[in-house]
Amino acid sequence: MSPSSGSLLAEIQRDVLDESKSLASVLRKCIVLGGEANSAPLRTWATLELRGYGPDGELPDFRIIAASLHIDGVSGYNQISGQMISPRMLPEGIRDRIDETYELRAGVGEIEAMIQQAEGSHIHLGLPMGADIAALMNRSLGNGVQQITRVYRSISVTSLRGVLDHIRTRLTELVGELRALMPDDQDSPTEEQVGQALNVAVHGSPNAQVHLVTSQASGRGQSSVQQAEEPQTPPEPGFWTTNRRIGGFLVGLATVIGTVVAVIAYVKS
Repeated sequence: MSPSSGSLLAEIQRDVLDESKSLASVLRKCIVLGGEANSAPLRTWATLELRGYGPDGELPDFRIIAASLHIDGVSGYNQISGQMISPRMLPEGIRDRIDETYELRAGVGEIEAMIQQAEGSHIHLGLPMGADIAALMNRSLGNGVQQITRVYRSISVTSLRGVLDHIRTRLTELVGELRALMPDDQDSPTEEQVGQALNVAVHGSPNAQVHLVTSQASGRGQSSVQQAEEPQTPPEPGFWTTNRRIGGFLVGLATVIGTVVAVIAYVKS
């Protein structure tokens, strides 16, 4: 017989296959499952996805997503909104620190909230010290006719959904591996079974097939062979295109040079 429908693993299975269920809720149950199985790796992984990855933590490749740079501003009587620019348009000393990718370190709950609160197909995230960057760019323009009011990143909601889908897929693979490793009459996985399942579903080496055999004599034998997903390569950076309406304005941006104030040293991507 299969594990009882009232077991924690069965609850996780139902929730992860239900697209309407919050991933944050499923991950919290994984922390509890890790406690039952005495699995520190499972608790650690689920907690990272819930709380987010710190600034110095190793980030999974799928959490590095495309993020184009944009400006808002004025040029004479024209209002400029959402004009895409290249990182090369940023002041010297900053352009090498910022590119067209974004490290999504937020926890799953925050990502879900970002999607729910999004207006349209993209969300806008300000750059660290963005006001100082805009001030430097305006200083180089040297006139009151052309002014930048905001510098920010634009991230597709589709990319955010893709990150959540990747996490849900990993959770589904984790449950599948545990089901394959556990005997029919076992409700809760052991520490060893959880470790083996994590190796396949979460920590698998890219392009490597992993064969794991359970040491339980009464187990089903060998776990399913999984090939770890290849790291997603961030899309090629978008190209800056000139808008006739603000041609002169953007030409001015291309000549940005000069002394960078000390506060720029704190700018991080």
